[in-house]
Amino acid sequence: MDKSQASTAFDVMKQYLIRGAELVGEYEVPMLPAVNVRPEDTVSFRESFSRKIKNHRQLNVSFYEDDQCFTSLWNQPDKYIEHLRCFGSICSPDFTISDGMSKALNIYNHYRNHALGHYLSMNGITVIPSVSLCNVREFDWCLSGLPMHSTLAVCTNGRVRARASRLEFCEAYYEMCRRLEPLRVVIVGHMPEELQSPVEVINLKSRNQKMNERFTKGDIDGDIA
Repeated sequence: MDKSQASTAFDVMKQYLIRGAELVGEYEVPMLPAVNVRPEDTVSFRESFSRKIKNHRQLNVSFYEDDQCFTSLWNQPDKYIEHLRCFGSICSPDFTISDGMSKALNIYNHYRNHALGHYLSMNGITVIPSVSLCNVREFDWCLSGLPMHSTLAVCTNGRVRARASRLEFCEAYYEMCRRLEPLRVVIVGHMPEELQSPVEVINLKSRNQKMNERFTKGDIDGDIA
């Protein structure tokens, strides 16, 4: 039986999200399709509902923010499909993967990221696969379901202040490039000064960077829903 077609009576495990997906690796993670896109700017999922947003087709939506900001997408994905279709592309969801969490939780979040990414892609949304650059020792599952020769996205939030963190990020980044041979990488957030990328990089500002810039200009308001 095709496991992506299986379902419980009430589908409490959301098997419908992976219907038709190719399941790969030891943990049978849904494979995301390769894409060839060049986003010009990104807004967080939370920011994407702002009334100030213009030129939606030129924007990417990313999920590099607290998990609580987009848990509603996991709970009710169909509610947000038409909204996300308005944008040029999205990064696949980025539920937290961290050395401070159990391996079981990390793998579950990796699965959720890919299940949602697959489902949104199947509903006509251009999805740039997000890569959680975890410890290189975990790459056998952490890179599972990611395509070769695609535009990929990573985020440097929390990875650039300490030199040790930057070097760890760079090590994981180089290994990702070696294994997946991406067309280019969208880096959201500050670029580590030590990074010498072997592929094209598109560096976009994170929500935190934009908020800091707005704060210094005195342009903070409550317009984000």
